[in-house]
Amino acid sequence: MMKNALSLIFLLIILFHYKANAQNSTIKGTVADSSLQAPLENAVVVLLQAKDSFIIASTRAGKEGAFSFQQLADTASYVLYFSYPKYASYSHRVNMKDAAGKTMALNNVYLIPKSKLLKEVIVKSQVATIRINGDTTEYNAGSFKVQPNASVEELLRQLPGLQVDQFGNITAQGQKVKKVLVDGEEFFSDDPTLVTRNLRADMIDKVQVYDKKSDAATFTGIEDGVKDKTINLKVKEDKNHGVFGKIDAGVGTDERYSAQAMINFFKGKRRMSAYATTGNIGRAGLGSADRGKVGSDDEGNGNYSGKGLPTITSGGFHYDSKWAADKTSFNGNYKFYLQDVVGSETTTSQNNLPSGVILSNTNSHFENNSTDHKLNAKYIYKYDSTATFTVYTDGTRYRNESSNNSTSQNRRGDSSLIYDNQKSSANKYDFNTYNINLSWEKRLKKKGRTISIYWNNNFSNDATNGESVSNSTFYNDKDHVDSTSLLHLRRKMNDDWRLLHFNVIYTAPLSKRWSMMVNYELDNESSHDDKRSYNLQDIKVIDTAFSSKINTTSWGNQGGLTLNYAAKKIILKVGNNVKFVQLNTESVYSAVKVNKQFVNLNPNLNFDYKFSNYQSLNFSYNGSDNNPGRSQLLPFNFDNSQLTTLLMNTDLKNSFTNDFSARFNAAKIAAQVYYGITAGYTLVNDPITQAITVDPAGAYTYQYVNMNGYANRNYHINTYYSKKIRLIDLQAGLGLGLNGGKSFSPINGVVNQLNYNTYTLTTELFKSRPRQYSFYLMGSGGYTRNTSSLQPDSKNNYFFYALNPSVDIYFLKKFQFHTDVDYQWQQKTQTFNDNFKRTIWNAWIGHSFLSKDQLMIKISCNDILNQNNGYARTATNTFFSENIYTTIRRYFMIGATWNFTKFNSIKQ
Repeated sequence: MMKNALSLIFLLIILFHYKANAQNSTIKGTVADSSLQAPLENAVVVLLQAKDSFIIASTRAGKEGAFSFQQLADTASYVLYFSYPKYASYSHRVNMKDAAGKTMALNNVYLIPKSKLLKEVIVKSQVATIRINGDTTEYNAGSFKVQPNASVEELLRQLPGLQVDQFGNITAQGQKVKKVLVDGEEFFSDDPTLVTRNLRADMIDKVQVYDKKSDAATFTGIEDGVKDKTINLKVKEDKNHGVFGKIDAGVGTDERYSAQAMINFFKGKRRMSAYATTGNIGRAGLGSADRGKVGSDDEGNGNYSGKGLPTITSGGFHYDSKWAADKTSFNGNYKFYLQDVVGSETTTSQNNLPSGVILSNTNSHFENNSTDHKLNAKYIYKYDSTATFTVYTDGTRYRNESSNNSTSQNRRGDSSLIYDNQKSSANKYDFNTYNINLSWEKRLKKKGRTISIYWNNNFSNDATNGESVSNSTFYNDKDHVDSTSLLHLRRKMNDDWRLLHFNVIYTAPLSKRWSMMVNYELDNESSHDDKRSYNLQDIKVIDTAFSSKINTTSWGNQGGLTLNYAAKKIILKVGNNVKFVQLNTESVYSAVKVNKQFVNLNPNLNFDYKFSNYQSLNFSYNGSDNNPGRSQLLPFNFDNSQLTTLLMNTDLKNSFTNDFSARFNAAKIAAQVYYGITAGYTLVNDPITQAITVDPAGAYTYQYVNMNGYANRNYHINTYYSKKIRLIDLQAGLGLGLNGGKSFSPINGVVNQLNYNTYTLTTELFKSRPRQYSFYLMGSGGYTRNTSSLQPDSKNNYFFYALNPSVDIYFLKKFQFHTDVDYQWQQKTQTFNDNFKRTIWNAWIGHSFLSKDQLMIKISCNDILNQNNGYARTATNTFFSENIYTTIRRYFMIGATWNFTKFNSIKQ
């Protein structure tokens, strides 16, 4: 299938090339000042199709102001758009049918200086709302009307090509947005929703969407394949001086409560912000953790997973400033997080073995208390236009206290008992980590020649003090008690690690289009793991079967060469890194020493072809040697239990990963059409896999092994298409996807082959009219197929679909009604006896007060149908599980939100 997909992509390239060669007409002319009639060198000239404003090409005028576009259609109509700093922009329509001898000569195109304009010039065109500057799409925020006190998120919903779901996830031109910056700076963190849900829409002047490169690629000018879809919010000058913020509080049934506040002080290039939250409705902060209310925080801060009933308090402080003509800048953040969670869960699982099936059922009750403090700071000093020095540091202090009580029962496929187990544990865990990174970047005299040095250090340690009791009863094949076993341990752990990474990069031009990058990296890791278990029958004696004391040191030396070719439409990068690794590890209690040397190869290739600013093709390949880790060579006995044993394997060797990916994206900004396809194929040769052995009593033994001669593979193909249906003013999107693969793993000495595929169809609909209504629908459905060679008759294939509509209606001037639904359905399988379906319906109604609607009182209901029964299914290799857990369910709440602002007038 991958072969067919790649063939289709290359066929598209050929077709585009053929189409370009079949066009023979030319447009040429010169751009000049209307008063002095002097040529305007480097004036931007953009060529668009007249029928849909699709960008064909762009160029800059030469020294004499000359420009030209060649190989154009003989009968098409085009629009030429001209711009130059401090001059009024100008557009001109041409029809190639009128060209003499297939050449349209425009002679002189005069641009008028803005200083000479005596009257306002109004150009009614799409360019007034959306401007194009290279790879950046810039939206004029003032052209889109939003509700009073609206957040940036509500503004983004209206921008062509951007979609925002009910969780705040942003998609731009078919790609997920990973960062939202404020005037080019990070704000608190890289969580986009913390910015978009807490800054006001009326503060924003421009919204810029672009692919953010890595710091090294931005500095050296040589692509390294790192591109994150990013939004930059440019704040209005008159909104950059003042105080603004929001306070939100509410109380509800079942003793539910929530309160949060944020205040911001902006003064030019200095910003200070602070926030605080507390509540028991699942909000883990001001950003994406609002998803915790519906039991899903997989892409949020990771603090509240949705399991259990939480009480959460959090807060933070942000400061950033620039001074000395922007040569010096500082950005700092502090956040704290306190959480208490209590809950219970039930897990049902099936493990497919060569000898049959093991069915397991576990019930547990858990309590967790955690505190988390994070601090980071970044200082940048620019000596001049050629040299920059940067210091970045961050630290984390984390503490967790937990307890768990569980009972489990394991049966064979014929329902006969294997064993029962009762387990209880209490644990205190502390973790501290500190990073300090230094960098120096220098542009040398010759253009394109640079040198940069990066020095990164990490210091970490953790400690544990806990106790566990495990009591098991084993049965024979006649369901009679065969034996019992009791294990009572006190556990203590004190570990520390140190990581050092040093990197030097040198770039130099080889010709007009060719350049090279040479790099050297030094890595050093030192770790001391001291994990001790004491059998409470004799507290002074270490039980080495459940203890580990391992010392590890590793050194890595890597050198690499990359060649980069850059033309107007093509960027090609090809290179290879060679790394020599020396690993020394010693297990004190096992009296085992391991000394290993590895030679790693990391070839890479990246090809970009840009048909236009909004139509591009990318293909990349990355190969990498994967070294076995210390915990794979010498697993920690500390992780053993009464029914689990980890075995060492000092003979592990490298595996090798081949990763292929291709991407085609296209956008027609004026017509608001976006489409593309992404494909990937990953092949892992001789993979390092965990071999599993299960004895008749249900005890598990694990060991990492090389699957020599085998290859795990994974592939995906995803397409998307989004279009604005102008007749009904509706933005509609459609996507198709295939994700699948094949993996191998030994179970009881027999290799199991798992084939898995998931086929998906997604759709999006969005329609909005400011001050009247807003409607958004996201839907997805598909089919998952799993086959196991050990249990070919086991049927665990299923259909699934999900619907997520949300509606806002504004009425009677001051009222707003909101409702959203999360509907999930999953078909039953041979392992799971019932279809799973769940409807989470939320709604609220509010009334605005005060002259500018700064205050809103609202009544809300979470989970109106009371169906939020926490649920998750897992299917990996030969193991399938179903997890049902306690989570937040229906409650009613009355609350108030106050938006306050005080911006200072500034002299123009």
